[in-house]
Amino acid sequence: MGLTNSKSNHPFSFISRTQSLLTSCHSKHKHIDLSLFLTKGHLRTKKKVLMLGLDGVGKTDLFTRLISHDKQTTKPDSLPQPTIGYNVETIKVYSTHLCHRRCHEITLWDCGGQTSLQPLWSYHFANTSLLLWLINVHDRSRLDANLQLLSQILSNPLLQRVPVLIILYHSKLKHHQDQKTSNEEKNESLLTNLEVAFRFLSTLSSSHASTFKWQVIKVNLNEDSINDLKKIRQSFKELMEL
Repeated sequence: MGLTNSKSNHPFSFISRTQSLLTSCHSKHKHIDLSLFLTKGHLRTKKKVLMLGLDGVGKTDLFTRLISHDKQTTKPDSLPQPTIGYNVETIKVYSTHLCHRRCHEITLWDCGGQTSLQPLWSYHFANTSLLLWLINVHDRSRLDANLQLLSQILSNPLLQRVPVLIILYHSKLKHHQDQKTSNEEKNESLLTNLEVAFRFLSTLSSSHASTFKWQVIKVNLNEDSINDLKKIRQSFKELMEL
């Protein structure tokens, strides 16, 4: 019978030598994260954010700002046209876990909010990771209709347990400044986070309200909107547990 070298062929010996090699490499290059060798295939995840809301609330404006911030391009000054159908783009959000960085590719779906287009929303519900619902901070007259529609949508089985981010959106576009001058001068007429949260809860049953995570935030986007865009990204991380 021929003899084999048990030391060189034993699988545990191979693992031991590999670990020793990685440890040696790590000691010479402190910045190298060993977990990258073992979890490289799991560092990138894909998520879907569905942006919905009534017509004219600023969904496409916010969509454009998020894309421009991600790609570090200049946002156009012109007013976005009403969305006929939907817009789709992908942004990247980064998070850190156990000393290594994860990249999350988030596909944003901006769907038109006109009454004629709302029946088409359900075609986009599948595989949604987060529902982003936009409300214009000046639009007090449609708040009840806004929240009732949101509550109705959340009853769809495809959105069961999907987290919800309600954004009170305040964008200082020129045409809005002309139309909303009186509202901007009367701060008491603007919607607040607490008011919207309370009224949203009133549209849900107690059993339903406890089955999913949700937040209400206000963003005031103007020429210097980086902090508010970061606030939205932070909500993405918290609600989708990135």
